[in-house]
Amino acid sequence: MPSIRKQVIAHAPIEQVWSALVDRDAIAAWMIDETVAVDLRVGGAYAFFAGETTGRFTRVEAPTILEYTWRQDTWPAEWADSKVCWELEAHGSSTRIQLFHRDFPNEDERENHDDGWILYWLNPMIDWLEGR
Repeated sequence: MPSIRKQVIAHAPIEQVWSALVDRDAIAAWMIDETVAVDLRVGGAYAFFAGETTGRFTRVEAPTILEYTWRQDTWPAEWADSKVCWELEAHGSSTRIQLFHRDFPNEDERENHDDGWILYWLNPMIDWLEGR
């Protein structure tokens, strides 16, 4: 199955990076989207990008591992959800962020998401964390 892997360093402590990934108010601030919804628990639901992306948390191990299903509202019902995994590792006052997005329904969807993770998620989140 097609997959994506991204790795970046955020010049912010791991606890702040974790919060930027799981705290509803933090996500809404850097995403500039007041419609964000987060029920942070295994089985809990989330909605990002005005409900265009939804899923359920499958693993929550603060502050190092976060996993959830991922579904676009444009995907046909017969397409299975893809899966997102974040792995965080503290490096002094910085954090190494690894993102894995796997099980896309096809190569076109993987390609559509590849740049999107940088443009709509990682860059804005890191800019917000680093106060740029």
